[in-house]
Amino acid sequence: MSERSRKRIIRIGETFGVIVLTGVCCMLLLFFSGLIPQSAIKEGCVESAKYFNEHDLFPYLIENQFNTRQDNYSDCILVDIMYHISGEEVVESTVKASYYQPEMENVNTGLWESLQEDKEPNVDYSRYWHGTLAFLRPLFTITNIQGARIVFSTIWIALMLLNILLLWKQRAKTLAVCYFAANIAMQAWVCATCIQYSTMFFMMNAVLTAVICFFHKRKDTEALYRKIGLLMAVSGVCTCFFDFLTAETLPLTVPLIILWILRYEAGELTEWKNELKYLISCVSIWGTGYALMFVFKWILVAAFSGREALLLALSSAGERFVGKVHMGNTSLDPLATSSQRFFGAIFRNQGMLFPYKSDMSDAAGFASFFAVFFICAFCIYMFRGKNYSGKMLGLCALLSAIPYIRFIVLQNHAFMHYFFTYRAQMVTVIALLYCTWEFGLGNILGKKKQGAKRRR
Repeated sequence: MSERSRKRIIRIGETFGVIVLTGVCCMLLLFFSGLIPQSAIKEGCVESAKYFNEHDLFPYLIENQFNTRQDNYSDCILVDIMYHISGEEVVESTVKASYYQPEMENVNTGLWESLQEDKEPNVDYSRYWHGTLAFLRPLFTITNIQGARIVFSTIWIALMLLNILLLWKQRAKTLAVCYFAANIAMQAWVCATCIQYSTMFFMMNAVLTAVICFFHKRKDTEALYRKIGLLMAVSGVCTCFFDFLTAETLPLTVPLIILWILRYEAGELTEWKNELKYLISCVSIWGTGYALMFVFKWILVAAFSGREALLLALSSAGERFVGKVHMGNTSLDPLATSSQRFFGAIFRNQGMLFPYKSDMSDAAGFASFFAVFFICAFCIYMFRGKNYSGKMLGLCALLSAIPYIRFIVLQNHAFMHYFFTYRAQMVTVIALLYCTWEFGLGNILGKKKQGAKRRR
């Protein structure tokens, strides 16, 4: 066996070892949190149930503006699941993730009734991990859903500001501004009002902090990408564990695009073939960790709940791909055709990048996005200078395409939940802002300093 083959086998073994170890740690963390007695979190659950009863499940934080829609529904389900985890059967109840919801009633009603009298959970939500419960249960011993949201948001906002500072100190000032502007464009402040929105911003910023630190302390490209590969393995597992299928590609795409921009600005980009290989490797490792964590969950579902429960979980998950969707907000509205679902999954999410209120057609969403894209492309083409890098544009384009691949694959989900899935496009916004300034507007405003650090 050649030395190269031996190293490759070692790295594959390393990667799978990290995936398994991270998955085991996540599961143990969740199961141990289930040992907290129900009595210790009941007061926090009661206060949360009152809050959910007094507020709409999907309120607009700015009147009728689609991209400011809060999601109390998913947070209410989390609290309901959390309350029904049994200390006597902690592993089984954690795996099943069951909650109580009366027929023809909303989840907030089920949570309230469960707290007033003992109710047997009647709905299994076992297809996801609901890993945030590992932190919510300890928090609920001292606070409620509103307090937990403040804690979560304080942490990820602090990480976001730290990342901006780190980029600024790295002399990547344009990138720091683009990253901050992209957070504004994604209505990041809305994420502070919902646990399920917060988790992916928390993960994204945590991974990004590690990426910036790895880049700052790098010795050579191979060593850097070895660390990044292992980080992507951890990121993929933890994303699956904590996410409620919101904007799950953020911890993958945003750290990677910032890593490649930092390497471009340092003049360290190599041949296109090598960069493409690194990109595919990082995405594949992240995807493997993400997928295997789902496999771990479904194996546990089959072990504790049987084959039928597993098939039900897989069927429910399958609905997110090509399940039927209605053109309106009720089941009485007409069903979307295959083409309406396909294009709607993309155009609706694109429209959320703009402050549409009350009404927005799919065509309007696409037209708004295309107009901005055309203006950015025009600026890059017209004002490009000696610093122009087709390689960098290509890498940005590939990473920017990932959210749209996600929308197409999960058409049903992206079509119905566009008011939060649109945030996966943060990588696209960063790419557009950075490339428009770096290769276009920055040239005519006298920003550019030609030098050896810019490699095409």
